[in-house]
Amino acid sequence: MISDDVFRSHLQATIAALRYWVPTIADAAHIEQTEDHNFWKLAVTPYVRGPCPFELMLRADQQFDIAIAGETYEDQPIISLAVFVPLVQAIASGRIVQRRTESLATGAQLALETRVDIDDGQLWTARRVLPGGAAIASSHVEIRDRHFLPYRR
Repeated sequence: MISDDVFRSHLQATIAALRYWVPTIADAAHIEQTEDHNFWKLAVTPYVRGPCPFELMLRADQQFDIAIAGETYEDQPIISLAVFVPLVQAIASGRIVQRRTESLATGAQLALETRVDIDDGQLWTARRVLPGGAAIASSHVEIRDRHFLPYRR
């Protein structure tokens, strides 16, 4: 972790960069920004079906929350603030996949992984294993990928 005053300075610069990016998608999505002393939140909902909605909350405690296509990942540590602009750009460009792992026997969902392919070759991922999901042998599962469209086509 870096000191709070240095972090807040970098956080404000990242928020400014995200605010600068927002008008580039304003014609394709409904955008809401909320701000408090302890957080800044961006909620983006595309006007048409197919692209991925998301919410990003950057927090002063050096953590972030993100909801992507209905999957929420809370209390994630901020390793680098530099990832957030490329991350939201990748989501808006449709470079996102939700990977569901399901039981072949029952069809029950066992795990869900969200994967965002960022421009520079980085892959942002978050995974949630559902109760009992780790107990199923990998030979008894099926993977289903859900792809999203870009905000503009």
